[in-house]
Amino acid sequence: MRNLRRFLTPGWVLGVLAVILFAWACFAILAPWQLGKSGDLDARNARLAESVEAAPAPLAEVVSGPGDYAEREWRLVTVAGRWQPEAEALLRLRSVDGEPVYQVLTAFAADDGREFLVNRGYIPVGENNTVPEYEAAPGGSLEITARLRAAEDGQAEPVTVDGLPAVRIVDPVVLGETLGQPVETDGYLQLSGGQPGALSPAPIPSIEAGPYLSYGLQWLAFGILAPAALGYFAWSEVKARRRDADEAAVSDVAARDAGGGEPRDDSDDDDDTVTGDTPTGTGAGSGASGSGADEAGADPTTDVALARERAMRARYGQRDDSEKRRAHRRADRLRS
Repeated sequence: MRNLRRFLTPGWVLGVLAVILFAWACFAILAPWQLGKSGDLDARNARLAESVEAAPAPLAEVVSGPGDYAEREWRLVTVAGRWQPEAEALLRLRSVDGEPVYQVLTAFAADDGREFLVNRGYIPVGENNTVPEYEAAPGGSLEITARLRAAEDGQAEPVTVDGLPAVRIVDPVVLGETLGQPVETDGYLQLSGGQPGALSPAPIPSIEAGPYLSYGLQWLAFGILAPAALGYFAWSEVKARRRDADEAAVSDVAARDAGGGEPRDDSDDDDDTVTGDTPTGTGAGSGASGSGADEAGADPTTDVALARERAMRARYGQRDDSEKRRAHRRADRLRS
């Protein structure tokens, strides 16, 4: 309980709260965020791999519900119909190999009666953000091969660039209203190269591992290490305070011994009696008077040091001294 009260200081309380909050954030927010991004990247890689391996299939066989655009994104499909060149928009603020480009979005009316928004490809941005001339979509009935794309999230507020509506994200709902065409709102198509009406094909992402899994594992490790570090510092604090308390106790004992006189060491007298080295009679008196003289001329610093040494021996044992006394006794018996 006394050690617990030592940690109820503002610094320790704030430190514990900070560690708890940080560990909670690591386990509840940061690690799931990165691991979730890793899972999304793995799913996208799987869809890309499937789109590369699978042959193009008719759109009606691949898309049967609103969620298929996202679940089967990048899948190659074929669709027959006609281009609607009068319903066209630009996708701005995009780049290819570091160069700014416009991507051209054109409506496509399928033979089954549905209309789709199709990304025909990109054109370079002209001087002062102007739109250079590009090839118009061909007329007549034709068939195209394109990739499924999910609608993008964000604010798709159209602006006018050289007479064409331009948006920052592909939102078929907003573009359909802007162009006045009833296009599919769940997704759109991205035209492959070599198709009728295709411009420079918009790049597709490559299959990559990404750093998200390692980031997520790092946040989990941080969430574990933070409480462990706090426990280590707490243990170090307790250990340091115990050491300080022991040193203070030894200093107190040494100060008391120095102030009240050195305690008598009976073991030394016992050794002298056994060995017979200390003479009796006047010799003892001389020893007493010599001791008094020593005490009269003793250095207080030496007295404190001796008292501290004896206090340490009394606290932590006198095994070495006992061994020495036993060795002297055995030597005396052998001589006698």
